[in-house]
Amino acid sequence: MDLAKKYQTNDFWKEVFEQSSFEDLMKNHENSGTGSPFEMKQNKLFPAIDIYVTDQEVLLIAELAGYQKNNIQLSISGTKLLIRGNSNQVFPGEPIQQERNIGPFERVIHLPEPTLPDQIRATFKDGLLFVSYKRQFMQDEQVPIE
Repeated sequence: MDLAKKYQTNDFWKEVFEQSSFEDLMKNHENSGTGSPFEMKQNKLFPAIDIYVTDQEVLLIAELAGYQKNNIQLSISGTKLLIRGNSNQVFPGEPIQQERNIGPFERVIHLPEPTLPDQIRATFKDGLLFVSYKRQFMQDEQVPIE
């Protein structure tokens, strides 16, 4: 119980044990707008990003399943990379469960090192956006003190 309390905050456990039935528990959470009490609250950023640094380059991989290359734009300013896009996928019917991102998105990623737009190489394959650039500052340089 102590372990569960550590990961589930608020009055979750109090509500679980004080409900007269499972249906009441579910109804209370549906009406409160918090969703199912069993959902883990996530602060999920889209798209999911991995960044790798080697001795020679920086590589960023963004997961963009369902998006098309011509609906994705990149721009850079120093260490800030902006990824913007839109998915025009429309499916018939009312969604019952929707976890995939559909529609427009925008995300600013803070890169570990600055670069210029003409030094970036970007490719899109199988729903993954690969962005890479050569590192300019591979080692610390001494600064003279006057």
